[in-house]
Amino acid sequence: MIEVENMFEDLRSDAVGCAINALRSKQIWNAQKYSLRDCLFEELKQHNYIKSVATRAQLRMAGGIGFSYLYLVPPKKRGRFNHYAGKLLRLVYFASDRHYLEIRFAEVDSNQKGRPLSAFGDGDPRGYFHKVDGEFEFRR
Repeated sequence: MIEVENMFEDLRSDAVGCAINALRSKQIWNAQKYSLRDCLFEELKQHNYIKSVATRAQLRMAGGIGFSYLYLVPPKKRGRFNHYAGKLLRLVYFASDRHYLEIRFAEVDSNQKGRPLSAFGDGDPRGYFHKVDGEFEFRR
């Protein structure tokens, strides 16, 4: 389970972040957006992002392909992220089915870290996101 106090806004200013921004800027799924999705997948592969599968509740994910946030792994974390204790990870929504979602994650520089998500709402992680033109984004 991801702790809300360790979740941060993703500034997306590196190569992977730019690919995410390009994909998220398109409103409807057409040939151009599918090609941008493929570019994002290639960028994730080039930067050695690791595959993981979980439920939306476990990762506090919403929003569709390309949605991302940063997670500062606590020092005594157990489970899938225990090897990354004390490091900042970017979690990217990759694909989903009815019960599970697939993410890609990798360590990122601290200059990618934006505001803590706890600054966005009342402790309920669903309150941190809202739908803008059919896509989920952080509340401002």
